[in-house]
Amino acid sequence: MKFFNLFRKELKEMLNIQTIMVMIISVAALVFAGRAMSDAVDESTSDMMDITICDMDKTDFTDAVLTELTAQLENAGGKVKTVDIRSEDYAAEMKRLDIKSCVVIPEGFTEKVEADEQATVEFVQKMTSLATMSNLTTGSDAALAMLEAAVKSTIYADKISDGSMTMDEVTQLEAPLALEEHTVVADKSENISSSIVMSLCSAQTMIVPIIMFVLIMFSSQMILNAISTEKIDKTLETLLSAPVSRLSVISSKMLAAGIVAALQAVVYMIGMQEMMSGMTGGSDATSAYDDALKNLGLTMNAGQYVMVGVQMFLSILIALSISMILGALAKDAKSAQTLLLPITFSTMIPYLLSMVLDIRTVTPVLRYIVYAIPFTHTFMASENAMFSNMGIYWGGVIYQAVFLVICMTLALKIFMSDKIFTMSIGGNREKKKAVRS
Repeated sequence: MKFFNLFRKELKEMLNIQTIMVMIISVAALVFAGRAMSDAVDESTSDMMDITICDMDKTDFTDAVLTELTAQLENAGGKVKTVDIRSEDYAAEMKRLDIKSCVVIPEGFTEKVEADEQATVEFVQKMTSLATMSNLTTGSDAALAMLEAAVKSTIYADKISDGSMTMDEVTQLEAPLALEEHTVVADKSENISSSIVMSLCSAQTMIVPIIMFVLIMFSSQMILNAISTEKIDKTLETLLSAPVSRLSVISSKMLAAGIVAALQAVVYMIGMQEMMSGMTGGSDATSAYDDALKNLGLTMNAGQYVMVGVQMFLSILIALSISMILGALAKDAKSAQTLLLPITFSTMIPYLLSMVLDIRTVTPVLRYIVYAIPFTHTFMASENAMFSNMGIYWGGVIYQAVFLVICMTLALKIFMSDKIFTMSIGGNREKKKAVRS
């Protein structure tokens, strides 16, 4: 019986309202993240078996190849879409046609095939994001394999009808096509594979989100623990009753946490940069593609780093102001640790989503819910800067500034009043019990 009473007491203390709320919020956050990723996967994979082709050769042979390709894709649940590219300015043409990828059969294609030579086809892909799922279209390898199979089938049908095949014709069937890839970013185009661009840019796109996640978590934990500990130990009452303005107290705490967070940012950024550099083999391995990345605008310049820094600064201030409010709600050490979870999930959701998918392409309801989380805009900052999404960037800055003003106003209102000493989660219930007794 004593064991049962002790067990019930411990269970009641641990399974309180805060714990239940945390579990509900955790499940809701994970379900929301999973739903967003599921929608993105469905949207990305719905047209993966589709292929867009521009036939510039326009011969009976290429018509036969397209007919064969259409039949193959229909059996696989896909389809062939033909477009007309009018110039070699692929950036302008992709924008005009509103397509993300295209296989171009150039003029002279049939002549190469008839001469038993390897014919060249071009694959053009438009990149609007560096997120993993944003580029889940029919890739160059898949497009080449599909087209190559159709070409082989057509060549074989033509040649076999004439009788036996020569050795040159048999050799041609082994590898009838050569691939030339182009990547389009905004209004720029370069002779480079999109998969290479993704691999080269993955390091710099990973650094900012990781640093941002660490910064928010460390700075939030420091300020929340400082406020809650001083409140629980009653030292906050002594500090706020001293001949020092409460504005000075709150400002000093936020400034100290901000400086420590900035130092951590520098240390982690240097460490992550060295780690990523080691993983990619150093600058010598990628120097051949440096010019292509610069021409595509996928290298960060000083101005873009400043843009990212502005949103990082705003996010840290928002995290600190929210942490001060949550710290004031703590009634003991357990509740102080639990109260950090809202910030954790508010940071984790946009962090994971920005790494995996292009948030701009998800359904409107999910998109605006994610946009409502102020930290989302910082995780998107480097990508918005590189891809010239200035409308989204400045909209995020304005939203973060407004959100910061609201949070700071609420924090100052709490600290300027006696609510800082009395408010807590579950505190009213305990007060009622004390009054009754």
